[in-house]
Amino acid sequence: MTDETKPKCMCARCHMRGLMGPLMLIAIGAMFLLGRFTSYGFRELWPVLLVIAGIVLWLQSAASGEGHTGA
Repeated sequence: MTDETKPKCMCARCHMRGLMGPLMLIAIGAMFLLGRFTSYGFRELWPVLLVIAGIVLWLQSAASGEGHTGA
């Protein structure tokens, strides 16, 4: 059960954290699409997921935590 009275944190760090899931889903879909129309398959492209995860984690650590509410 969530507490609706607590304001949702809108700091840059929390915003970057929320991008990890959607970016991974988009990357997986794009990789399977590329595998269907090119000679590259998931086996050749899976390191892209690690690169995307690393970039998002780096952006999250570099983002400002100013205004963080702890929510």
